[in-house]
Amino acid sequence: MNGHIGKAVLAAGCALILTAASFAEVKFNHAEYMKPKTEGQKKDDHPVKGSISFDRDKKTLDFLNEKGASVLSIPDDKIKSMLYEKTSKPRYAEAILISPFFIFAHSKKHFLTIQYTDADGQGKFALIHMDKGNARDIVAAAEAETGKKIERAEER
Repeated sequence: MNGHIGKAVLAAGCALILTAASFAEVKFNHAEYMKPKTEGQKKDDHPVKGSISFDRDKKTLDFLNEKGASVLSIPDDKIKSMLYEKTSKPRYAEAILISPFFIFAHSKKHFLTIQYTDADGQGKFALIHMDKGNARDIVAAAEAETGKKIERAEER
């Protein structure tokens, strides 16, 4: 009987530790980091697919690629402002190829623009394309985790 109680206590302790560790970071998948063009570069880089993460312990906003490697890390205190944009455009290709009724359906895209300063004090911008399924959650988490108010610009 003591063996079962010991295992139950051990399992509960492990669950508690794992739960506490998961609260240290808030992570959202299905995002794309739109890398800025560097000098001398003719074409834009392809967007980096991955996830956006808010680390409470390090107080950073991180963008992780699909392999989990950090592509961008911004300390919360270096963030100057954030802007949420929802854009809308008609689906011309679908209207031509499939049905003219698609002209009335608009594709919507959600972006989070982050203005920050780097270690040298230079002003920088990061543009993140968010999935429609978690865009509002990311915006709410960004406000809560960074303590910064997010300006909203939505096209109608």
